[in-house]
Amino acid sequence: MNNTLRTELKNNLFVAAGLIIATVAYRMYLIPNQVVAGGFTGVGQLLNHLFGIGVGTVNILLNVPLFLISMKSMGVRFGVRSLVAMMLLSLLIDHIPLPSATDDMLLAAVYGGAISGIGFGLVLRGNATTGGTDMLASLLHRLVPVLRVSYAIFFFDGLVIIASAFAFEPQAAMYGLISTFLCNVLIDLVLEGPNSAHSYFIISDRSEAIAEKILKELDRGVTALEAMGMYSHTHKQVLLCVVGRFEALRLRRIIFEVDPRAFVVANKANEVLGEGFKPM
Repeated sequence: MNNTLRTELKNNLFVAAGLIIATVAYRMYLIPNQVVAGGFTGVGQLLNHLFGIGVGTVNILLNVPLFLISMKSMGVRFGVRSLVAMMLLSLLIDHIPLPSATDDMLLAAVYGGAISGIGFGLVLRGNATTGGTDMLASLLHRLVPVLRVSYAIFFFDGLVIIASAFAFEPQAAMYGLISTFLCNVLIDLVLEGPNSAHSYFIISDRSEAIAEKILKELDRGVTALEAMGMYSHTHKQVLLCVVGRFEALRLRRIIFEVDPRAFVVANKANEVLGEGFKPM
């Protein structure tokens, strides 16, 4: 088995495991106890309670237009894998008959948030995404650069959680915040530890092509540093790029699609201040 097939198999196994784990979180903890953790699935929970529409059905209806708009910038392989992952998750949530694990809302929020975080983290490790408010926020940022992605995500998820206080009861929103927090913590831990950003030094003979693709597909800044290899005594450009946790895997894909022989050094950033990240 060559490296490409091995990588594809590993990615698909990560995605499959992540989807099953996320389904368990929603079917056994979050949905039965009316704990809304934001996102399009949270919108589905609200509409399911109010109108009886399937949670997964709502997830598909909201996500498909975003995938169609963003498919080109995502890349075909990543986009198709993500679209399939989103569809499968929606179908599993609607059609897998799993019993409720508890009727205690606090336990449901804690375990549902943690388990869903593990599931979504594995999906991301498999070089895919299930869409949702992250994709919507990224799309809006491309249309309105002043709007920060992190702020947009917080705004959309916050609206969904606040709405749950009116659709269910005020306590539901409080438990939803706990679940959302734990979900994000576990996603970070599953991906690459608790840091939310990573800095990459990229050494390649095709640095200009890599930089152009990063600017186009990720909409992240790239800095070229003049350097000289002491062994060959040849001048090269070293690229520096800082990305968020959801973009790290896509950045690696971009680099090695352009230059499979590129040399990459990744560092976990404890704090990133400036455009696109945390303001001063």
